[in-house]
Amino acid sequence: MTEHLLRWAESRGYRVAWGPVTLFDVARNELERRRDEREIEEDFFRENLRFDQAPALLRTAGDRILVVGMPRPAHSVEFTVGSQSLRAVLPPTYLHYRSTFEDVRRDLAVNALSSWQVRQIEGPLKTLASRLGLVRYGRNNLTYAPGTGSYLQLLGYLTDAPLPIDAGWTPHEPSLLDECEACRICQALCPTGAIAEERVLLHAQRCLTLANESPGTWPSWVSPAVHHCLLGCLLCQRQCPANPALPIEATGVTFDDEETTALLADGQHNGQIWDRIRQKFERLGQAYLEAVIGRNLQGLLDARRIRTNT
Repeated sequence: MTEHLLRWAESRGYRVAWGPVTLFDVARNELERRRDEREIEEDFFRENLRFDQAPALLRTAGDRILVVGMPRPAHSVEFTVGSQSLRAVLPPTYLHYRSTFEDVRRDLAVNALSSWQVRQIEGPLKTLASRLGLVRYGRNNLTYAPGTGSYLQLLGYLTDAPLPIDAGWTPHEPSLLDECEACRICQALCPTGAIAEERVLLHAQRCLTLANESPGTWPSWVSPAVHHCLLGCLLCQRQCPANPALPIEATGVTFDDEETTALLADGQHNGQIWDRIRQKFERLGQAYLEAVIGRNLQGLLDARRIRTNT
């Protein structure tokens, strides 16, 4: 069974690691300690670090936590603005992020662990993956895997498959990449000061990614000149010495001038044109971020205008 799982992962270019279900409690305790010590803000912890997907009633002592590391490219989306075209980038993992969990779960259940249950979990996947030794942390608080760098999606599952665990196995201690010891490139590039000198833990409430995925007006600490992705942020990753070159694949999704104008307008999201727009959001797997994409697109246009004029 183990060899079959490893062959499944290798044939797809994935990395896999597993451990006892008690690892979930190790991760919970680690993050709660960081919250209590004020390294993680209470609001961010409550809204983003969920543990309710693997409660005690859904797991048994023999279950295994299985984490899959899936390499992902970035993707591009085209917007027509008058007579011009704007190519906007979606960082790795953003295209069909949520549905990928179920796609891989189904693939696992059919082709790797066909005699066993495989259930998706949400939660602190970076913490679980680092404790399993699957990834190491960069100074930017992203996780890195050999050969892939930070351009990967972590996927978490619970399975009753009796995957072997060595006697005396203990969780790995989270570790920093060797390349990061004397490097401060990501800190220097971070446009909002979210990467700190004193710790390897992002000030998440200051991260551009969080800001451009939250509805409403931009926070005052976000400069109009820094926008470069339709969602998320790639500044600290693309110049990182531990990362390979980032492949960018076209999604084939193009918004025409009428659709782009509707996205940029501050009005009601209804009518036939918005039916078309939502169909394209569905193709991108981004329907749930409808409230911010028009605002972010305007941010990209403003940033391009600022760069052109300087």
